[in-house]
Amino acid sequence: MSRRRPSQPGRVPAAASVTLACLAALLGGVLAAPAATAQTVYLAFGDSITFGSFDETAEPGYPPELEDLLNQRGVNAVVDNYGLPGETTVDGVDRLDSVLDNGGDVLLLMEGTNDINAGISRETIAFNLAAMADRAESRGFEVVHGTIIPRLPAAGKDHTNLIASQLAGAVRALAYDNGRNLADPFAVFFDLLDDFTTLYIGGSDNFHLTPEGYDRLALVFADAITGRDEIPPVTGVVSPYNDQQSVPRNAEIQLDLFDFGAGIAVATTRLLIDGEPVEATITGNSRRQQIRYRPPQPWNGVVFVGLEARDLAVPPHERDPNLLQFVVEGTSFLAGDITRDGRVDGHDLIDFARTFGTARGEGRYRGYADFNDDGLIDGQDLAILASNFGKSS
Repeated sequence: MSRRRPSQPGRVPAAASVTLACLAALLGGVLAAPAATAQTVYLAFGDSITFGSFDETAEPGYPPELEDLLNQRGVNAVVDNYGLPGETTVDGVDRLDSVLDNGGDVLLLMEGTNDINAGISRETIAFNLAAMADRAESRGFEVVHGTIIPRLPAAGKDHTNLIASQLAGAVRALAYDNGRNLADPFAVFFDLLDDFTTLYIGGSDNFHLTPEGYDRLALVFADAITGRDEIPPVTGVVSPYNDQQSVPRNAEIQLDLFDFGAGIAVATTRLLIDGEPVEATITGNSRRQQIRYRPPQPWNGVVFVGLEARDLAVPPHERDPNLLQFVVEGTSFLAGDITRDGRVDGHDLIDFARTFGTARGEGRYRGYADFNDDGLIDGQDLAILASNFGKSS
């Protein structure tokens, strides 16, 4: 597949511009000149995902496709690609001024994948993104924040996207708190697509997209810029976070709910604990709701948290109610209890079978099924599961 930009409206050679201006002046009211549409220059800033690494089309990455989409939708746009492979947000803070010096109108800011690889904390990533956005605005740019795309299951770090999902929440809060627009690839890829992995190169590469994947990324940015709402309400940073261990027995659930499109249908939002609605404290408005809940009795075992919410679009977009689960302090599980329901049974065996025969780093490998933590899911792990089969914690 080869993507190539058509000639862009508004890109008229200087000599031709002079000639057209003279003709218009001579003809006066005889011929009405078409109204000119102001051109908007977008600077796409980020790492290799913005750059378009491993995209072998004529013009790689999401920026060329985004430029085409915006012009098709009536936006006279130029999208310049300033992605730099391998860059972290720490590096981005240092590089940004040299990019802004090129001039433009809007900064598209999507970065953080390499920070996770380097073990940089989510808080530090968000701080650096905030610094870059503030600097761009101080120089007259508008800013569109972008969440990062999710990571494949075989990624060496954060293969379950626990950090990436929390970072997405932090970026959403950063955009809301500063009145900025948001493109949310993480929500689209991870929450809305049936299988986002089909848009990745795969194999030994767990981070980069196919040409079709970059096109889908461009569509996410185009929808955000032109106001097309395809995403249900999304969460900010959630506490406790998904799969958190040793959570205090009286811990309060805290989360924010955002919508950057039509808005939240506020009266429909409900918090669920173990599948049942509870009386949570919900405040805010159609753009952000703050949800808080402290249990009347201490938590015990594994707690499953759900969230029902929909937006005001027609028809409405409803979010998947499954939000997270966490493990309360003092809870222990038998080896082999993959589902963490307190019993080793056929459900665990089915989940285990999906991973059998894999090694750490491979796509189907899951650490939770490697009971002896030797990097292989094999007969030794099966024997451990079998020894507890039918038993309860």
